[in-house]
This record gives sequence, structure tokens and C-alpha cells, in this order.
Amino acid sequence: MEILNASHVAIWNSAKHHLDVRDNDVHTLHSYQLVKLLLQWYPEAAEEVCLLAMMLHDTGWSKIPVDKILKAFGPNNQYPELTRAHELHGVEIASALLKQHGYSREFIAQATAIIDGHDTTADARSLEDSIVKDADKLWRYTPHGITTIGKWFDIGKAEVLEILDGHVLPKLLTAQGKWLAKSLLEIAYTEMNAGKLIKQ
Repeated sequence: MEILNASHVAIWNSAKHHLDVRDNDVHTLHSYQLVKLLLQWYPEAAEEVCLLAMMLHDTGWSKIPVDKILKAFGPNNQYPELTRAHELHGVEIASALLKQHGYSREFIAQATAIIDGHDTTADARSLEDSIVKDADKLWRYTPHGITTIGKWFDIGKAEVLEILDGHVLPKLLTAQGKWLAKSLLEIAYTEMNAGKLIKQ
């Protein structure tokens, strides 16, 4: 199964050099797939807007000083102004790339409205916004997300899962997003704890 829709490969190739910091490239591909899953439950959402907003949402981190990136998000965010700045840079980058690839002004406005605020606003401003926000957070529940978060903050898997369960899960906006998060958590907890039962 191909990760990207065929029509999005060219945009990805234009965008990926903006995503080669903070594991954003792999994060983006996972989140793009999670958008696809959520869209199966919400067919009324604008699919193209969701997918391309997701693909381009974190391009703005490429404009943030590398030595400050890992301190500009998470529970102990030291630079909230940089969290906001990456959204604004992302809007600029996404606007230019989408225009370059022939998207209309109206489409660009819809996609960039999601990018603008995807981390700094909590409430859903549209169905599409809620899908992208949830897919962005759901990456944290994947094996890659759990490992990456542990590496970023130098914490073990059990602590990562505790954070996801207690602090991230309540912030999800869609019913199916919450269901996916709980499902991925159950898998992760089972993987972590199965050995204890087998060895008894």
C-alpha cells in the first residue's frame, strides 16, 4: 500500500526538505495515514484539505533555530513564541508550495487556516481542523511516536504511556480519534506488560 496519494507525491518532494528536523518527516507520513483513517469515519470532510494541511503543517519548524526546537514544545515549553512562529512560517511555506503546484486561492486559504493554530489552539474550528489536530496527536501513540517522545524527553516507555493516557487523550476532539488513541494505548500497554504474565 502506498503511503501518499499519487497526486501528492510531487508536493511531498517539494516539501520534505522542510521536514528533515525533529523527525518531522516520519511524523508527517504517520499523521497523513492517520488522517486517511479518520476520513473513513468522516466522509463529509474535505479530504484534500485535510491531507495537504497535514502534510505541510510542520514545515515551519525548518525556520526555527535547531538548538531551540526541542525546547519549544511539550509540557515544559521554554519558547512558546517559537511554537507560534513555526505555525506562521508553515503558513508561508504551505502557501508558496500549494500555489506552485496549482492549487486555488480558496483551497490554499482553507489548508493554511488549519496550519495556522494547529498547535496553539485547542478547540476545533472546523471538522477538517479537528481531524488534522487529532491525527497530529495520534502519531504520539504509534511505536515511532512513543520511541521518539521517550528520546526527546529522556523518559521511559511507561512514563510516555502515562502522559498519553492522562494528558493527551482528553485533548482529542473526535470520537474516532479517541477510539484510535485508546486502541493504540491498549496495544502498547500489552506489548510492555505481556512478558510479566508469560514469565509467571
